[in-house]
Amino acid sequence: MKKTHPLVSVIMPCYNEEKYIADSLQSLLDDFCLKNCEIIVVDGMSEDGTQDIVNSLIKKRFPIKLFKNEKKLQVHGLNLALSKAKGKIIIRADAHCLYPPGYVKKCVDLLMTEKALNVGGVMMPQGETTVQKAIAFALKHPMGVGDAKWHLGNYSGYVDTVYLGTFRKGLFKDIGLYDLKSSPNEDAELNLRILKAGGKVYLESSLEVIYFPRESLKELAIQYFKYGRGRCYTTLKHRKITSFRQIAPILLVLAFFLSIVLSFFQPLILLFPLIYLGVVFLTALLSWPKQSIPFKQRFLTGLAFLIMHTCWGVGFLSRLLFRK
Repeated sequence: MKKTHPLVSVIMPCYNEEKYIADSLQSLLDDFCLKNCEIIVVDGMSEDGTQDIVNSLIKKRFPIKLFKNEKKLQVHGLNLALSKAKGKIIIRADAHCLYPPGYVKKCVDLLMTEKALNVGGVMMPQGETTVQKAIAFALKHPMGVGDAKWHLGNYSGYVDTVYLGTFRKGLFKDIGLYDLKSSPNEDAELNLRILKAGGKVYLESSLEVIYFPRESLKELAIQYFKYGRGRCYTTLKHRKITSFRQIAPILLVLAFFLSIVLSFFQPLILLFPLIYLGVVFLTALLSWPKQSIPFKQRFLTGLAFLIMHTCWGVGFLSRLLFRK
């Protein structure tokens, strides 16, 4: 007897993604997806050609639906998409990505076979410009992301969180929708609720999703400042820190502050930030020895490390202190 699959809803929030969204959607639209899926794109009132591109694909009779997210934030878009979804299985997607062949089917099969309430894969950052390539390297190195297995791609098994995710729709009735206050940490916060409810989260390292990082160091700084704020909310809500990687940037920022203050009394204390900077840039210069990477790109990777650490830590502390 031929195996049948339940209807799958792929939900994709987006904003100003005209550069990536056509390729992103088309990388999902294989034979399995065409037969078993609906793709729900929720646009946060884009000011570029994103909606026109999506509508052009809809006119080609691809199983895509487009909705407008007037509240703009991604977390609102995710919840709006869930309210429109007809599938019994939900796959969370990102317009800033390219998906490997057979991605949707593999996610569905994993959800059916693994004893987990969420299954997902690995983020594989890929850059086009020198700066974007540098940021991509930082996003897949332990110096930048610590022991986050969904970044490093060196492990399959049960974890605390994954990239994107695949769920049964009934899960959201059991534990609730994405928490609007946790943005942009809504995925990790949802996974934490899954774990607290006694469920499991499964990471499959062969599910490698290509992700295009921010295109400037300024954008990276804003992104990681917001990440730190979102993680602070999640930590305060659940009274739980899931990894040392979440503590390290906070301690680093506090140590920097104390070093500057105490250096007025003992200048040698400034050796700490200097040693840190030395370690960060040496790591960028000496890593990936078999790859021919220009010095400028390695230097920018070091700057990306620094920005990720400090902006995440400052973001966390700002929400901790002001609770806003």
